Amino acid sequence: MSDTDAALVGSDEAVVVTLEGQSRSDVQANVVRMTQSAAEHIEGEAVRMEQSGAQVIHAVNADLRQSIVMTVDADSASARASAILAARTGTLSVQQSNVGIVTAQDARLEGVSAGVVIGQQVEAMNTRTILLIGRHIQGNVETLLDSRGALLLGLGAASAIGLISILTGLLFRRHNRR
Repeated sequence: MSDTDAALVGSDEAVVVTLEGQSRSDVQANVVRMTQSAAEHIEGEAVRMEQSGAQVIHAVNADLRQSIVMTVDADSASARASAILAARTGTLSVQQSNVGIVTAQDARLEGVSAGVVIGQQVEAMNTRTILLIGRHIQGNVETLLDSRGALLLGLGAASAIGLISILTGLLFRRHNRR
């Protein structure tokens, strides 16, 4: 195949692209299977990556094992021993991984270190986050900031910026009068 693997997703037969030890720019197929490979942009119904990397994944289902991805946009995604910079999913299951920003309807996190997690239903076991916002949160999670803490931090920062702005204005006014 070429550097850009593409298949007609609307065809009668499912098109499968399998990459092993390869690097591609764009991959588009019904099913994408990658092992020890890399791709810039992946689009498909089912994407499975093992010991691989990608910049962007758009999929119905994404399954990552010991992989690194910058952005995942999927209806359903799972990751184990992987790193994801940003994920936007309907359902997300992450185990023993690192995640930057997550937005999901239903997120299940186990042994995860995350920056920001936003979800309707969040179930977390042995998980650390900087900011966690959710309608229903269950489990053992250590959070640096919760919704209330983030609001207070924002109010404090806004107050400090306002105070500095007022003081700076007064100093310049006093300096201009001389």
